[in-house]
Amino acid sequence: MTQKTYRTEARIAVGSFAQRQRGATLIVALVMLLLISLLAIGGMQGSVMQERMASNAHDSAISFQASEAGLRQAETDLIGTLVTRQTAFVTARLTAPWDWDGANPAASGTGNAGGDVSAQPVYHHARLADVCPIEPGQPCFERFEVTSRGQGGSPDAVSVLQSTVLLPPQ
Repeated sequence: MTQKTYRTEARIAVGSFAQRQRGATLIVALVMLLLISLLAIGGMQGSVMQERMASNAHDSAISFQASEAGLRQAETDLIGTLVTRQTAFVTARLTAPWDWDGANPAASGTGNAGGDVSAQPVYHHARLADVCPIEPGQPCFERFEVTSRGQGGSPDAVSVLQSTVLLPPQ
């Protein structure tokens, strides 16, 4: 009878060991679930950051295109209209074009960049100086500075562009 008692005790010991193993498996499974959740949260944060960067790049491209449209409109007005050239002749240059808000000093005109922008581009004309050729008897050219300020889809995306226009005297 001792052998039967021994075998029964062994089964009881194996049974309690299995009970303890089931609890450890639960803890390991919960830790694994926690790690997977942390990886998923990190991946979502990375995706959100990439979405913001893509949105900002898109907004920046729209503001650059709006400023470019305003710059081309300003150059066209300066080349094609004598009154615009005369007004620009007495207009002061912008001291800090990168800080120009489009209102102070007042803009010379407004361009058209379509409906994707938060505000239409504005531009400023100013006369720089005469450029005279080395050869005597040749007419001097008038040199003008054109500054354009464009906004993207949000007012925070701003691009300021400048160009120089060289025109024959009229």
